[in-house]
Amino acid sequence: MLELKKRQVVQVTWTDSQDHADKWVDSADAEAFSDVDCTIVSVGLVVRKTDKYLTLAGDYDAVDDDYGRVTKIPAGMIQEVKELV
Repeated sequence: MLELKKRQVVQVTWTDSQDHADKWVDSADAEAFSDVDCTIVSVGLVVRKTDKYLTLAGDYDAVDDDYGRVTKIPAGMIQEVKELV
């Protein structure tokens, strides 16, 4: 993965977990659902990167040094990271 710096703007493509839309499904539908990926593209400011997680924020308050809309993405689910700025 790229060397990421705090507050760097990135686009992260990652695979998320997913619930089936129906409460109960038959075996064939459950098995077919297992083959469907839930690919997410998130854009944000890098808050922190560790071996386990990449944490992004959608907003940053420079006066109070606060973040908004913070998302922690497990490293094993990340497919690609692109630097945007």
